[in-house]
Amino acid sequence: MIKRGETSGKKLLIIGGGAVGMAVSTGATRHTNYDVTVISADKHASYSQCGIPYVFSGDVPTFEQLIVKGPEFFKEMGIKVRLDTRVDSIDIENRSIRIGKEQLDFDKLVIATGSTPSIPKQIEKSISLKNVFTLRTLSDGMQIGEALENAKDVVIIGAGSIGSEVAIATARRGIRTSLLNRSNTIFSSSLDPDMAETVISYLEKEGVQVLTGYTPTSINGEESVTSVTVNEIEIPADVVLISVGVTPDSALAAEAGIDIGTTGGIVTNDRLQIMRRGEVIEDVFSGGECTQIYNFVTGKPMLSHLASTARRMAGIVTDNLAGKVTSFGPVVNPWVALVGDLQIGSVGITTAEAEKYGIGVVSGIATGSTRAEYFPGAGKIFIKLLFHDRYLIGAQIISTAGTKERIDGLALAIKRKQTVDEMLEMETCYSPVVSTLLDPLLFAVKGAYKKMPKKGAR
Repeated sequence: MIKRGETSGKKLLIIGGGAVGMAVSTGATRHTNYDVTVISADKHASYSQCGIPYVFSGDVPTFEQLIVKGPEFFKEMGIKVRLDTRVDSIDIENRSIRIGKEQLDFDKLVIATGSTPSIPKQIEKSISLKNVFTLRTLSDGMQIGEALENAKDVVIIGAGSIGSEVAIATARRGIRTSLLNRSNTIFSSSLDPDMAETVISYLEKEGVQVLTGYTPTSINGEESVTSVTVNEIEIPADVVLISVGVTPDSALAAEAGIDIGTTGGIVTNDRLQIMRRGEVIEDVFSGGECTQIYNFVTGKPMLSHLASTARRMAGIVTDNLAGKVTSFGPVVNPWVALVGDLQIGSVGITTAEAEKYGIGVVSGIATGSTRAEYFPGAGKIFIKLLFHDRYLIGAQIISTAGTKERIDGLALAIKRKQTVDEMLEMETCYSPVVSTLLDPLLFAVKGAYKKMPKKGAR
């Protein structure tokens, strides 16, 4: 293991000030003697991107409260942070990067450039209209927050977690809200359509107009947005949010000759060291949304947009910078979102993803209560479990309480390759205040078990 003195005077450059970049900067400062510099195109560093929709809803009073560590913290640690600065090129051979005419040399480099919003081609030109937004940064959030102060009609294009979280927030503020999605469901990358219907019904009861199977043909207006056209119908809009997904910001790496995978993300080995023409570059690391990783269930390359995954990757990079050889393995990607009063979570793969890779699925579905029905505050819980060859490969839960805890446990079950037979023996705790006597999970397991051929049967 490298001793702190062995890195004294050596330079660590980090491109990107998001979850990976800032965590590596503090970790490396605590455990090594690298001279650390972070370069970020963002105007802010070390803030909770996931918390932005909850400022719109008023659950978090101000955007400033989302800032985890201010500039003074990094200054006191001796970390140089250069914000609103874009790196123009990386020179692997000469171990340097270029910012305009300035050249910075490095001994170690971390590429954590994140992702950029995807914009459908038919509305690309409209992004320049006033009050048409994407939401990736704290600055974006502040601009949207200001626009919402006087908004009467909001149209959100894309019904993933961010789009849905913003939709419920604006609807509850009394703003007429339309949520459009190209596919015939919502949360299509995380939920099966039958589970998503529960969320759609909830959003509609909360006043959100949900339109699935629709692609906007134009966003209209001269200087400011006035409407969105969908199937020749004009929907009034004085604020539009485009939230249809993201693509890895890997162009800088690609221009430097770094290998880019089929997902568009940067290719690394299991230590998160980059590859160039198939060979490992030991002094250059990559992590976060710009980095290609692997799915535990399918074995296929994927991208993860979860802050929790990014934080784990930062830990792996920090360990390896400090000389502790550590590997990052395939992920099951446990995810949770809060949309109004609904906790929505999933882990593993969906039925659609299983079909894509020819993986046969047996499902078990259960509906239950979050606590004894006689106890105040009891709510519904919807559970769907997916099995392949008796092994758990996916889970989806929608509830008013307890979603995260169950998803966390099921993530471990997938990684431990638990079978339906083993899950039938699951023991669960009980108190009428927090649960029913038999956890609804057990009924979902039993539902799948009944559909399966008996062990040994042909």
